[in-house]
Amino acid sequence: MTRSARTALWAAAASAAAVVTLHPLVVSSGWLVGALGMVCAVAGAGLLVRGLFHRPGLAVAVQAVVVLLVVVLLFSGGTALFGIVPTPGTVDRIVQLATDGVQVIQRYSVPAVDLRGLRLLLVAGAGLVAFAVDLFAVTLRRPALAGVPLLAVMAVPLALAPGGSGAFAFVLAGVPYLVLLAGDRRSPARRARSASGSRSGGRSVAGVTASATAAIALVAAVAVPAAVPGLDERPLTIDTGPGDTIAVINPILNLKASLGARSDATIVTYTTDEPDPAPLRIVTADVFDGETWAPSTGADIPRRQRVQDGLSPAPGLSDAVRNASVVRTTEISVRGLDQTYLPLPYPALRVDITGDWLYETDSLNVVGDGETTRGRSYTVTHLEVQPTEEELRAAPAAPGDIQERYTKLPQMPAVVGDTARQVTAGARDDYERAALLQRYFRSSGGFTYSTTAPNDGGTDAVATFLSEKSGFCVQFASAMAVMARSLNIPARVAIGFLPGQETQSGQDGTPDRWRISAQDAHAWPELFFEGVGWVRFEPTPATRTGQSPGYSVPAQAVAPPTPGQTGSLAPQQPSAAPSATSSTSTTSATDAATAAAPTGWDRFLALPWGWILGALLLVVALLTPWASTAWLARRRWAGVADAPSSAEAAWAELDDRVHDLGVSWPASTTPRQRATSLSEFTGSGSAAADQLTRLRSAVESARFGSGSRPAGGVLVDQRTDRQVGRLVRADVDVVVEAVAAERPRWVRWRARLFPLAGVRRLLDWWDRD
Repeated sequence: MTRSARTALWAAAASAAAVVTLHPLVVSSGWLVGALGMVCAVAGAGLLVRGLFHRPGLAVAVQAVVVLLVVVLLFSGGTALFGIVPTPGTVDRIVQLATDGVQVIQRYSVPAVDLRGLRLLLVAGAGLVAFAVDLFAVTLRRPALAGVPLLAVMAVPLALAPGGSGAFAFVLAGVPYLVLLAGDRRSPARRARSASGSRSGGRSVAGVTASATAAIALVAAVAVPAAVPGLDERPLTIDTGPGDTIAVINPILNLKASLGARSDATIVTYTTDEPDPAPLRIVTADVFDGETWAPSTGADIPRRQRVQDGLSPAPGLSDAVRNASVVRTTEISVRGLDQTYLPLPYPALRVDITGDWLYETDSLNVVGDGETTRGRSYTVTHLEVQPTEEELRAAPAAPGDIQERYTKLPQMPAVVGDTARQVTAGARDDYERAALLQRYFRSSGGFTYSTTAPNDGGTDAVATFLSEKSGFCVQFASAMAVMARSLNIPARVAIGFLPGQETQSGQDGTPDRWRISAQDAHAWPELFFEGVGWVRFEPTPATRTGQSPGYSVPAQAVAPPTPGQTGSLAPQQPSAAPSATSSTSTTSATDAATAAAPTGWDRFLALPWGWILGALLLVVALLTPWASTAWLARRRWAGVADAPSSAEAAWAELDDRVHDLGVSWPASTTPRQRATSLSEFTGSGSAAADQLTRLRSAVESARFGSGSRPAGGVLVDQRTDRQVGRLVRADVDVVVEAVAAERPRWVRWRARLFPLAGVRRLLDWWDRD
């Protein structure tokens, strides 16, 4: 394999590894297949063209075409001829997808939804990165410049994703780039080697030192952050001055990330004529992948849907309930919230605000068209909907599109659905089921509110939460929404703020004044009841949220389920004595809790892998010099077949070992010249001097014939192979000990603990054309 081909492969590995670091930015990993496929296609095209035609310029052109063809193949949607020949329809489709992808980036913070538009940007971006890295490293032979696109990619998750891209992804991306740098012909090590005329001499001074420094830096970059306490995964708050805090509430809920924040600085104030304000809603999330809730995205919002012209009626809200609702007015002033979504009471009728603000008809989320909330003041006209228990009980089945969209669930642990059915056993309608779920989380289930993240943030997060019975609002809201969906009740999760703190009670008809801080960030489930629409429930315990909505608590308490019960609203009656059936119920609950407990695999995944990986890397870095040198020596002596090969093996080992002690020479020097250099350390007339002369005579005999005789007049090739092997290896030890005695102590310890002969041979192999 030529050096150019090796460089191209390492460039592709570096590009692919850099692309993998982006995985925390997206809720799923399906896009990685296309992105890595794109990297392979670009690298393969370059290798093929350079191998067949030996024309770098042609390879660059072909790689650019390959990027375009892969994009067309994956995203043309049937508009391209034969799947790869673009048409005007292909261009329109790709432009629309790119626009959708940009919209996702602008609207959502990480992790974003893996929609087709965002996937297009990721795959095309992977192709451009692979193209740029290959261009710099292979065509232009400037591997150092290849770090620019690699760094640009790796910086994105470091800046946006909580916890960055992870230690493993960082190492995976760093190692190929270091290998590229090691093969740079214009590096200081190469120039030192050329100036000295020594292949190994340049290595010893610059190349090996640079390689060791890079390896130590890579290990430190992984190990040190793992040892330093990190920030928790809460929303970003930035103090910009006295009384001025900027908060960003992530509209995509990760079940391991709390919405709570440290800062109690005021970020929103409002006045309202609503006596008991409901939470201000920022956005609703209805797409659940098992680990995160995210808002769904689709086509662009028509510009005619301006909030200043009035919002469309709330989905599912009947005229009767609407006419019975009270129209309220709330004036909101945003001081330190920087979002593209506008916090509003639900359902809003009209928003008086400057700028371009558009609403989504299915959710009434309000999105800024190039606008943000910071510094905005606006007035909201909205409804105070207080449905009755009878209206909720009498709600007919949801429309088919609502039912299908808002009851979708990924593959979930069986304990989630089993627990939902167990908690709601005996309920006669969806309202009773919702009320029982809410009561289960707030009181009867033994749950407690905590700001400590759970151990599991993966697809078993809900099951783990049901087992540990402790978590924050995101988990309470998510668990109730998931369990409601498992019972075929349409559900979604809302993100916003609790009402906050009342700072001034209205008098003489003036509105009440309230303040909200970042600590009031909150999430709650919304369940759909036809005729009433989306109804807020509050499963998070009262220690965090206060009283639950009045309509969510039945006037007559729903009895908890008992085996054989068909459903009753009668208050729970204490049993006189335990029975066999109650024992069976208790056993079932125990079994469900046991099933929800983390498995051995869950515990394995919960291990501190940052620490473990850092320790393993440190061990590998420390052992690699010794192991590679030992392997080289074993391989060298295993190839000895006769006296000449024994002499060559001994002379090569002597070269390596004194090199580690800081004694080297140009590759063009003869054995006699090298022996003369080493005689400065061995002196004359000593045992070491005699052994050095014997070694020099042996290698000269092997290279130039049997005319050269060692000391004592015995021909080396007249001895048996085994005798020669033992003799020359002992000679090497004597000479090396004599040289080491003349070197500083720290040099002796470095040569003993970190022999670099194996590393030098590996780097020499890389240099070979």
